[in-house]
Amino acid sequence: MSARQRINLAPWLELPLTVISRLRTQLAMAESGGAGDVDGRRRAVLDGARGHLDEAEQACLNVPRFQPRAGTLERIWSNIRAADADLLSIASDDEVRARTPEILGMVRRNLSETSPQREAVQDVADKVEAGQAPLTDRDRSILVRALAFAYASLGGRHRRVRVLADLLWIFTGAAILGLIALAVWGYADEDAVDLCFQPQPPGNRVVCPTGEHQVPPEGPPPMAEAPAVTDVVTSKYARNQDVLTVEFAGLIGASLTVVTAVRRIQPDHATQYQFRLPLAAAVLKFPMGALSAVAGILLIKGAFVPGLSNLDSSAQIIGWSIVFGAAQHLVTHIVDQRAEEALSGVRKP
Repeated sequence: MSARQRINLAPWLELPLTVISRLRTQLAMAESGGAGDVDGRRRAVLDGARGHLDEAEQACLNVPRFQPRAGTLERIWSNIRAADADLLSIASDDEVRARTPEILGMVRRNLSETSPQREAVQDVADKVEAGQAPLTDRDRSILVRALAFAYASLGGRHRRVRVLADLLWIFTGAAILGLIALAVWGYADEDAVDLCFQPQPPGNRVVCPTGEHQVPPEGPPPMAEAPAVTDVVTSKYARNQDVLTVEFAGLIGASLTVVTAVRRIQPDHATQYQFRLPLAAAVLKFPMGALSAVAGILLIKGAFVPGLSNLDSSAQIIGWSIVFGAAQHLVTHIVDQRAEEALSGVRKP
């Protein structure tokens, strides 16, 4: 692969391409070392490893523009790990002995303490450390299969993180569509979503998110008086920007809680899977904050919140919208906990 072919590749492709290059070197060494005695089984393994590396390299160099990145990563790393296991199965005894501590560490990180494969690898590692008899075919098979199990366990946990991240992006898209539909509805029909209040007393004002309005008095000038509270229809004073204003205030409140999600992006979140999940959880807070703001103001207007049946000014409406936008954290906190559990599963056995 020439340098020209690697120009303008995404940064997340550089690591797998480097690993592919290293494994190709091992493949060439294995072919040259067994040139005088290449049986059918060894040739089949070499061809299989080369096929996995070709597949992974093509996935890196020919990433479809609209294909999800997570799917490409799944294809790349599954082929790289398969090629690594194939090369280990035909490696020399000295190389297998040298890689035994590495395999033991991989197994310890990704398999539980009660796993039979982990116990078997520990026995082989003790044998290698004690410098006992040469490794048997059974010992080599134990190491190869344990490495494959460890890779499968690691891939499964990465897959769970990917699925959860994809679900969060879908929820975020649905919430954004709901926000847009609500804003368009409020803009097209001013009376549809009434977010205005009439302070009590007096009854000669109506306050909305976009401003305050005076209610004209009833009757001729000598007998003019403010209309009764029950006679004022606040929806007549609503403006088409009211819903959009409340949603924007909710976004401001939600942005105050995004810091907690950013805090979960730890330095060891180096892989694409681990970074996408906390990012998706953070982005979800913005549309949820805007929806929470609109829902909260409607709950106050419907007297569902004791003591807050009426707001006295536009500033209070905006202020409570920001509060409700930040309050979405009470709901999305559950999502944050699930994301943290999924990421902890990747970092721990």
